[in-house]
Amino acid sequence: MREVNSLNRLTRQFLSLVVLVTQICGVTTFAYNSKTQCFRRSRSLRLYSSLVNVVVGLFLVVSICKMLNNPQVVWPYVVGSVVILVVRVQGFMESEEIMALLNQMLSTMRQVNLMARHPNMFRLKHLLLLLLALQNLLRSLNTIVGISEHSAEALDTLLSSILLLIMLAVLLSFLLQITINICLFVVLIATYSELHHCTKRISNDMDKLRQSSVLESGQFMVLARQLHEIGEKLIGLRYKVFQITLSIIRHFRFHWLCAIIYGLIPFFSFTAKDINGFYFLTISALNIMFQWTIFAILSRESRITRSLCTFHLTNYHKETAQTIDELLHQEIWERITVTIYGITLDTKLLFKLLSICAFCAFVNRLEYLHTKCPQ
Repeated sequence: MREVNSLNRLTRQFLSLVVLVTQICGVTTFAYNSKTQCFRRSRSLRLYSSLVNVVVGLFLVVSICKMLNNPQVVWPYVVGSVVILVVRVQGFMESEEIMALLNQMLSTMRQVNLMARHPNMFRLKHLLLLLLALQNLLRSLNTIVGISEHSAEALDTLLSSILLLIMLAVLLSFLLQITINICLFVVLIATYSELHHCTKRISNDMDKLRQSSVLESGQFMVLARQLHEIGEKLIGLRYKVFQITLSIIRHFRFHWLCAIIYGLIPFFSFTAKDINGFYFLTISALNIMFQWTIFAILSRESRITRSLCTFHLTNYHKETAQTIDELLHQEIWERITVTIYGITLDTKLLFKLLSICAFCAFVNRLEYLHTKCPQ
């Protein structure tokens, strides 16, 4: 097997850095064990995460109680704080489940690398998606600017600064949960892409076998049996990746529901009074669009195939023909759709959400202009 190239090494280091940041922020309670090559529970990280949750919860409760004196101004902050705290606690409670899913992904990726005969699963496009996920995280942190403008109106400067620092830390932990899911989706996209390459290679081998006229019947049967076994392994891997994808979507569905609510808050509460206001709302819209783009790419990669060639080996090996039929069925029909609580996150829903956001921003802008310039 070939060595890991620089692109894949850089991608793996980027993913390791994301895990490290989540550990520092108390989001994840597990660590990677190089000896067993899997993630394992860490009591120290779990204790650290528990302490962080307690401190963050106390600060948020105290700050929310103080800010309720002026609810009309700071209600977006209160709602956002509650959403973030709930997601953080829910992530802590289900840390064991995500650790098991990560170990399943690592095991499946190793099997895919063996079938692909090389460890270089990631391409440049996958690294770019991960960098865009980092950019999405940094853009999302800019919401602290909008929060600072509203909280400063209700609180004194010192208390406002302290709360903003706390809010930044909590907001980072919340966004890291979403970033983890996006990174997992990118890894799944790379896995599906590599399975497509394996399918194409099997297709080419079978096409060559079908066109060969110099092989004897015994040699043909041996090669057909080998291709049949490889095809069965490919079916098993595709099924595993498919089930892991569904499990990850199911695990993070509550996170995405809260992320959608949190992403829509600026359009209902903030008014684009100046360029900074327009920039703030534009950032929120770009974040939503990027997340839906990841969903669309995952759905496409799980369905599109470099389809197998049309061939007939029925007279020589009927089981091989059945294997190919099953592969084609998986390639064409088993398509991933990101669904949360019965709601499909597709482009139709995206257009509806963006239309609602644009309408709310337009109404808030008109109300501001009408208030500023009364007749």
